Amino acid sequence: MEIINQIVESMSKEDIRHYKLYASRMNYAHDRKDQELFNMMRLQGKDFEEAKALHKLYRSGDKNAYYRLKNRLLSHLNKSLLLQHMDHDESISILALLSLYMFHASRQNFEVARYYLARAERRALAIEYVELLDIIYSEFIKLSNEIIQVNPEIYIAKRKANNDKLYVLREIDQVLAAVSYRLKLGQNYASSNTSILRLLEKTIRDFSKDKKVAGSKTFRLKVASAVSRILLQKHDYTGLENYLTGTFKKLVQQKAFNKSNHEIKLQLLTYLVNSLFKNKKYRESLQYATQLHQSMIEYDHLLYDKYLIFYYNALVINYSATAIDKAIDLLEKLKAEGLGRKNQFYEFFIYLNLGICYFEKKDFDRAIKHLIKMSLMDSYRKSDKSLQLKIGIAELMIRFELQEFDTMEYRMKQLRKDFRPLLLEPEQQREAAMLELLQDMMHSRSTLPDPKLQDKMKKFVRISQQQSDDTDVIKYVPWVSEKMR
Repeated sequence: MEIINQIVESMSKEDIRHYKLYASRMNYAHDRKDQELFNMMRLQGKDFEEAKALHKLYRSGDKNAYYRLKNRLLSHLNKSLLLQHMDHDESISILALLSLYMFHASRQNFEVARYYLARAERRALAIEYVELLDIIYSEFIKLSNEIIQVNPEIYIAKRKANNDKLYVLREIDQVLAAVSYRLKLGQNYASSNTSILRLLEKTIRDFSKDKKVAGSKTFRLKVASAVSRILLQKHDYTGLENYLTGTFKKLVQQKAFNKSNHEIKLQLLTYLVNSLFKNKKYRESLQYATQLHQSMIEYDHLLYDKYLIFYYNALVINYSATAIDKAIDLLEKLKAEGLGRKNQFYEFFIYLNLGICYFEKKDFDRAIKHLIKMSLMDSYRKSDKSLQLKIGIAELMIRFELQEFDTMEYRMKQLRKDFRPLLLEPEQQREAAMLELLQDMMHSRSTLPDPKLQDKMKKFVRISQQQSDDTDVIKYVPWVSEKMR
């Protein structure tokens, strides 16, 4: 999908309304094919076809005219979105002030340029936007060559002090980005990457002692986020709960959260919800889920759409443990309302969890139906390989329950072929052992396993109980234990 189609598809009702008002102010001697093209892209969404649009708008087949039209529409969309959000987003607002500074500086209107640069500095300081402050101080130093009112020594000192913070925050941001990417791909089922964890731990140790930055509100928040990610990746949910319950309350008391760092607040609440769930504190987990939803509404629903999936996940996981029918009802409602059409990972989430819930209800026909449909999705193909392997094993477990042994044997061979390198890795020993056990069970096909298979199943349960089962799509140990009985 092209960039312009992605922009149109992601636009909210307010974005569309603002764009139409913006576009209506432009006077053209010719017809408004740009408006026609916009409406076609918006209404057709992923079904939009370039060839049909070209034929409808230019029956002569003039591709050059069509491409010029697309570029004009993209330009109008960009300008409309910038104008609309310039006063609602602090970062965009600072960049707008910097743009005004550069415009007036290019016209040699240096006093006016200094005015806008000073405003940009004040706003960047207010939200501790150290990356932009580095650019701002650099521009002040350049501006000192033009007007005597700007003392370069002041801004050289400011830039040096800011660089200390910038260095630390860049180090943490780089590592956090890598960890975040791994977590997103794995949907929290993927195996951990120990080298990234070691690097993150070292970064925290090295820089949390730095007095120059330790008092920074931004630094404290980033450390809280980093430590939470370490504990989450290590599956230390008790430690995560203990750390966050104290840290989050302290950050709230210190009024550390604001619009510019609102996402960190939502992240920490999400981690807190999940850690309480893992520690089987379902009532407290649901209470923090409610607080997460209330926080999502703050600042005129800032980041609401992004965190909606995390809120629904909080409800689903807790309901699946306490009232599974309630979890199924919620997921079926989300499916019926078309939540998956908004985001491909929403669809992945809905079908995966419906498959798991129906398995727990022993409705194996519906369970396999949802897993098969999910495996055809683009979001599944983009997911972490280890997660795909675990989903494949879950499918085999369901097919065993359905006694679809021919299909099971075919899928077993396919899994071994597709994931051969992965199955040799130490992190996937549980999956390799589970595949071997499923193969033996499939060949046995008896109601009660023979003594040799029984011993093998007991050994698997004994070893697996010593390992974390947090990454299992369907928990191996309870299922194998049930088959032994």
